[in-house]
Amino acid sequence: MTGMKTKALKTILLTALSLLFVLPAISQKGIEDGSKYGKGKDSINCIKNLSLYREFFKHNNYKDAIQPWRRVFGECPAASERMYVEGITMYRKFIESSSVPERREELIDTMLMIYDRRMDYFGGEGNVLGRKGIDLLRYRQSDIEAVDEAYGYLKRSIQIQKNKSRDAAMVTFISASITLNLKGKLDDSQVIQDYFMVTEIIDKLLTKSSRWPKAKGLIDDNMINSGILTCEALNTYFEPQYEANKTNKKFLESVIRFYDASGCGKADLYVAASEEMYKIAPGPKSAHQLGRLLISKGDFPKAATYLKMAVIGEDIDDETRAEWYYELTIVLTANKDYCEAIFYAREAIARKSNYGKAYMALGDAIIASRDNLGDDFEKRTAFWVAADKYAKAKSVDPSVAADANKKLHDYASQYPNHEEVFFRDLKNGDSYQVKGCINEYTTVRSSK
Repeated sequence: MTGMKTKALKTILLTALSLLFVLPAISQKGIEDGSKYGKGKDSINCIKNLSLYREFFKHNNYKDAIQPWRRVFGECPAASERMYVEGITMYRKFIESSSVPERREELIDTMLMIYDRRMDYFGGEGNVLGRKGIDLLRYRQSDIEAVDEAYGYLKRSIQIQKNKSRDAAMVTFISASITLNLKGKLDDSQVIQDYFMVTEIIDKLLTKSSRWPKAKGLIDDNMINSGILTCEALNTYFEPQYEANKTNKKFLESVIRFYDASGCGKADLYVAASEEMYKIAPGPKSAHQLGRLLISKGDFPKAATYLKMAVIGEDIDDETRAEWYYELTIVLTANKDYCEAIFYAREAIARKSNYGKAYMALGDAIIASRDNLGDDFEKRTAFWVAADKYAKAKSVDPSVAADANKKLHDYASQYPNHEEVFFRDLKNGDSYQVKGCINEYTTVRSSK
């Protein structure tokens, strides 16, 4: 008798174990009649099994929890939404513990069915689809068809949830989009559009929680590393939209952000968007940024226009303003506007007295402006004033000393010679006023 009992017990245990990973045929009790628990005895059984599985689940005893859980799932699916959440927890554990590929796939299918049944009875499509997509990618990321399916779930989830979307759904969605692109299933423009949709939502949430800056960083890194954000791809995506949206601040901000992130700062569309943005939101910093951008494009006349607007802006500290004056000096010299260059170099020095580079730029502009001084002798006197600036530059800023010494040596040969100085009734060491827009007193020096 004992042997028969032992054999029977083994049979029961084997049957129970075989059912741990496969859901039984779903009973229609409690489904057809529309009730939460079913009726009569069915109702009692549902409550009993609900309580039983939860007690096992609470102690992480999924092996014993799964049988009463399956009964609740099959017989009273509207009994508890929490039952679906905990079912997913158990099935994840079963999937990760399974070493048999076929059984693992069956378990994944069941997990996906749990998500579907939860939506059938409790709604929440946006939230549940996001979780379903994440789990599908977690367990079938090497199957490109599954990636495509998960991409669809996640996209729909984000479209429904918007700023209530989970950060994990956002990150996983972009990863799926990039993967599909690399496999030739999505073009670059679609991935960029996906990225735009997600970052537009995240940008509004960055101050809400520390997880959002982290999520944005992961998404940006994935996009940059993918190589999808090429200048050509950005042009393909944004150019058709530009004319209709060039007065839309939000659109322009997106264009500027995308091109910045992709290192496409010299693209014509980026420059155009930056200029339109300045019209909408003018200010010294944006004017300076636009000026620098136009310098990189080699458009010095237009760059000078924006830099001039930048330097007259309010709330700019002297150090910053001095640097901007120096940049303007360089641009104006390139434009051959030498007198203006001299003026702005002096403005830079007035705000930063040890600005060696500004003294060097002033010396260069003075020499470049010499054609405005008159005869050959007067033109050569510009080298005296420039030499004063080079000497001053190395005295206040040792970092420019080598360049200053070279110019002092090279330009000394350009001073008027001894005979010219004598003919003007001058001698070395005399004070002399160089006129024109230079308009400075200097010391007479003859070349050797």
